[in-house]
Amino acid sequence: MKQLELSCKENNIESVKPFIDKVVQLYDTIQVRHGLMLVGPTGGGKTNNYVILQHALTALLNEGFYRVHTHKLNPKSIKMGQLYGEFNEFTHEWTDGILAYIIR
Repeated sequence: MKQLELSCKENNIESVKPFIDKVVQLYDTIQVRHGLMLVGPTGGGKTNNYVILQHALTALLNEGFYRVHTHKLNPKSIKMGQLYGEFNEFTHEWTDGILAYIIR
């Protein structure tokens, strides 16, 4: 919690309890889910939520956490096969999608 407040201060974000609670909820969700979406109204704090979590976890490198990297993409901007990968019926070859390249 202390690191979240420090990360808020360094990013010029007011560390009010409801915001910190949402960041903690995001962290808890990431621990049990392999993928997730942040959904909400414009100006609702979605971007600041994950940016503060990323900053706080990366700041805790010496305490057993890893550097956090994020990649933003719009899944509607490309076809499903380009996003996840696809099997070509004619050549019987698999082509990785963008997500596979990001993960590697």
